[in-house]
Amino acid sequence: GARAQKSLFGWGKQLEPRPLGPLEALALGGFDEEQVWQQLELRNKPLLRYVQTSSRRLRPALEKEDSEDAASTGTGDDEEGEEQSGE
Repeated sequence: GARAQKSLFGWGKQLEPRPLGPLEALALGGFDEEQVWQQLELRNKPLLRYVQTSSRRLRPALEKEDSEDAASTGTGDDEEGEEQSGE
C-alpha cells in the first residue's frame, strides 16, 4: 500500500522532465488516507497538464510522419479503398 505509493511517487519524480507539482517526496508519516491522496493530486494535476500539452504538440508530428510513411510505401488512400470495397 503506502510504501508502494511512496516508491512510485519517488520513481516518477526522478523521471520528470521538469518539476511537476510542489512536493519533492510523498509524506506518509502522520497523514491519513485522504491527506495522502491530496498530496498525490497536487502532483497529478500538473502532470496531466504536461501530458496533454505534450500530446497536442506531438500529434502534428506523428500525423506528418504517418502521411510521409504512407506516401513512401504507396499506402494510404488505396488501402482505404480496398477496405471499403471488401464490405
